[in-house]
Amino acid sequence: MFEIAHLVKCFYCGLSFDRDKHPFKQVSGKRYAHEACAKLAEDTAQKEEKDKQLLEEFICKLFKEDFVNPRIRKQINQYMREYHYTYSGIYKTLQYWYEIKNNDISKANGGIGIVPYVYDQAKQYFISIWMAHQQNEDKIVADYV
Repeated sequence: MFEIAHLVKCFYCGLSFDRDKHPFKQVSGKRYAHEACAKLAEDTAQKEEKDKQLLEEFICKLFKEDFVNPRIRKQINQYMREYHYTYSGIYKTLQYWYEIKNNDISKANGGIGIVPYVYDQAKQYFISIWMAHQQNEDKIVADYV
């Protein structure tokens, strides 16, 4: 007797698998994904949503507004589409420029147009902090005082 294989292609990674032999999640009507791929995509979406909320809260605080205006929303979408920036990257860039470098918000003219110009500087700044933290993680401060 022949065993019928139910070969499907993973919605996320694109690899084919037999849904009778591997754990899967049905993404939509006739779309399937490896269980691990679906979990990873779900976690990524949740993180992105948290990052978006953090960015929006920061922008509202920065501009002393109750909402993110359409101009800034358009800029965020443009930076993500054209430069492949992330919500987290844009947030850290604004934080770097206005809180760490103490630049004047009044020069922003109600937008976040500075982001493409300082994104790489901010990225280097936060990478250097991360690297310093990694190098000193196992050090005991009392030994050096």
